[in-house]
Amino acid sequence: MRLFIAFPFETEVANRLAVILGDLKSRSREVKWVASKNIHLTARFLGETRPESVPHIKERLDHITAKYQPFDSVIDAVGGFPNLKRPRVIWAGMEKNVDFLTKIATHIELAMQDIGFEAETKRFKAHLTLGRVKDARNLEELTGYLQNYRFDPIPVHFDRLVLFKSTLTPTGPIYERLHEAFLSTTS
Repeated sequence: MRLFIAFPFETEVANRLAVILGDLKSRSREVKWVASKNIHLTARFLGETRPESVPHIKERLDHITAKYQPFDSVIDAVGGFPNLKRPRVIWAGMEKNVDFLTKIATHIELAMQDIGFEAETKRFKAHLTLGRVKDARNLEELTGYLQNYRFDPIPVHFDRLVLFKSTLTPTGPIYERLHEAFLSTTS
């Protein structure tokens, strides 16, 4: 099974992101845009995972979320990796409480290593992938537009982590929630 752990977003956040995606889609066909219903903040990509590992992952997530309280942030920026001049990924991001997201992601990373997953080679960066560049040619209009792109900040509430199963299809990935671990309201 192809698995990942993520912070999901409420429908209202997905709807607001859909408006931004609609605006950006009109600027470039060289980007494979993410369906707004599939946008999430990945805490840890696990990749191909044996089914017998799932109970251990669930147990660790429940243990981790019991240590943290729900918190808020704001999606307030767009950008590109590695940069906006030559992006391979177009993303939306936030600055508020990013250190808290990083702390939880680090806790998850250590817990996954403890149950046998290889160490993640990339440093955690809190972002929401909006699209992946398919062809780097003809991106000038989009990258120029993104450099000055502004939108009303989108408030987000983080109250859970979800273990997702991802099934890749020709029309895009299908995500199935295998487990939800709620952040504690009593910590």
